[in-house]
Amino acid sequence: MRISELDTPFLLVDLDRLEANLDRAAAAARAADLKLRPHTKTHKTPQIAQLQLARGAAGITVAKIGEAEVMADAGIDDIFIANQIVGPLKIERLLALAERARVSVAVDSTDAAAPLSSASAQRGLRFPVLIEVDIGLQRCGVPPERVLDLVREINTLPGLNLAGLFTYPGQVYASRSENEVAGIAAYECRIMGDLARQVTPIAQVADRISGGSTPTLPHYFADCGLTEIRSGSYVFNDRTQIDRWAAKPENCALTVLATVVSSPEPGRAVLDAGSKSLAADLAPDSPGHGVLKEDNAALLIKLNEEHGFLDLSQAQLKLRVGDKVEVIPNHACVVANLFDEMAAVRGSEVVETWPIAARGKLR
Repeated sequence: MRISELDTPFLLVDLDRLEANLDRAAAAARAADLKLRPHTKTHKTPQIAQLQLARGAAGITVAKIGEAEVMADAGIDDIFIANQIVGPLKIERLLALAERARVSVAVDSTDAAAPLSSASAQRGLRFPVLIEVDIGLQRCGVPPERVLDLVREINTLPGLNLAGLFTYPGQVYASRSENEVAGIAAYECRIMGDLARQVTPIAQVADRISGGSTPTLPHYFADCGLTEIRSGSYVFNDRTQIDRWAAKPENCALTVLATVVSSPEPGRAVLDAGSKSLAADLAPDSPGHGVLKEDNAALLIKLNEEHGFLDLSQAQLKLRVGDKVEVIPNHACVVANLFDEMAAVRGSEVVETWPIAARGKLR
C-alpha cells in the first residue's frame, strides 16, 4: 500500500528517520560509556522497543505498570518503572509482573516504600528500588540533601533492595540556550556523581546512577557521574526537540497524515486532524500546533477537536481540497497515545502497521 491510499487522520513513522535517530542515540551513549535505557512512553510500541534493544539498549523505561505489562508480554524482560507505585492493587500487579520480568521501581519516601516492602517480604522477595532525586524539576523526588537519610530509612525495610539513584533533568525544557542545556547536564552529573560517592559506603548504588533526557543526550561523557540515561523523545523527535536544539525538522520521524477538507480562501486551508489527533500541547518557542513536513512554513495556527487550521501565507505549498499532507507535531509522546496504530513507511510505501499496544495504559 502507498501512503496516499491510507485514510486520514493516520499516524506515520518514517523508518529511515526512525532508524537514524536510534543509531544516533545509541552511538552517543556508547561514546559516553553510558547504558541506554530508553523511555518507551514516547512510542508505547513493542516493535520500536525491540529495535532499541537490538541497538544495545540495556533495558527499557516505562511510566506505568500497564505499559510494563504490555512490554513484558512482548518478551522484554528488563523494565524500570520510573514512577512511584502506590496502592495495594498496583503493588499486587507489580509483584505478579516481577514473576516474569526483571522489574525495578521508583521510591521517594518511606510512605510509598513501606507497603511495597511489606508485600514483597511476605513473598520472600527483595524488590529492586531506585531513589528518585529532585535536582530542580520539583515534581517527584527528594532533594539531594535528603538522599542519605532516605537511604538509611530504606535500608531498614525488609523486602527491598536499594539498587540505585535516578533523576530527571526536566527543567531543561525551560532552558533558553544550548549552553544552558549543557550546563544542566553538567549540574545533573555533578550532583548525582557526588551522591553516589556519599551513598556507596552504606548502599551499593554505584552501578546504577540513572538520568538523562533527549536535549541533554549529546552533552554526556565518560565518567560524567551517571552510569545510564533514559532519554525517550529522540526516537521520533518533534517541534519541542527542535526548539531545544536536540533535532532538526529532517530528524522528525513521526507525522500525522491528514487530508485538506476545506480551502476557503488563498493562504488558508483546513485539515481533518485536530486536537484529538495532534494534541493541544504548545512547543517551548515555536508558534502554533505543528508544521507540514512538505513545507515547514505551513503553520497550524489553531485546532478544534476534529479540524486543524493551516496558515499558508508564508508557504510555497499550494493545497486543494483532497490533498494529503503530513503534520510534524509539537509533542510526539502525546500524539502517539492518541492512535491505536501507526504505519511504518519508507518513501511513499507502507511497510508495516504497528499496533500502539501500550496506548491508554494509564494505570
